[in-house]
Amino acid sequence: MRAANYSSMNIFNENQVKEINKVIKSNFVEGKDDFAADSHKTSDVKFVYLGKIQKFIFPFIDFCQTANNNFFGFDLHSLTSLKKLNYNIYDEGTEYSWHIDAVPRDPVRDIKLTALLNLSEESYEGGELVLFRANEIVCNEFNKPGSAIIFPSFINHKVNKITSGKRYTLAIWLSGPKFR
Repeated sequence: MRAANYSSMNIFNENQVKEINKVIKSNFVEGKDDFAADSHKTSDVKFVYLGKIQKFIFPFIDFCQTANNNFFGFDLHSLTSLKKLNYNIYDEGTEYSWHIDAVPRDPVRDIKLTALLNLSEESYEGGELVLFRANEIVCNEFNKPGSAIIFPSFINHKVNKITSGKRYTLAIWLSGPKFR
């Protein structure tokens, strides 16, 4: 396995972010947020099927696949139109404490990569994504709207408390056959 902590890139401009948010908000579906056990998550979460927004976020999907090919090398399942994505809304005072996204209970697959797209339309303070791998890594480049980040789902991470404004992100978990 390669030792990359994460890969990030600015993908969308302000107008594209607004268009993506509009499409997502008009296609919410029912869902349940199974946030990590023993963590504290206070953000609001909505859900959308990939198929409803795929053509609008294709550069993000392409970024995910390219980052996996270049930095992580995981065996991943294909994304399907029925993949349910999390749309996270962090208001002032909300956060998500240390956790991992990997789910070791599943007998068939492992969540291998966590990919996030910053869809905030207005500035906010706080809400930094922090990874932990021997030390804390603050991912400041992810604070910019339209930016994307991807990292192995087994890396401990958190979202610091929002101190002002609102932070919006779209999350995709990429899974594959069980690690051996």
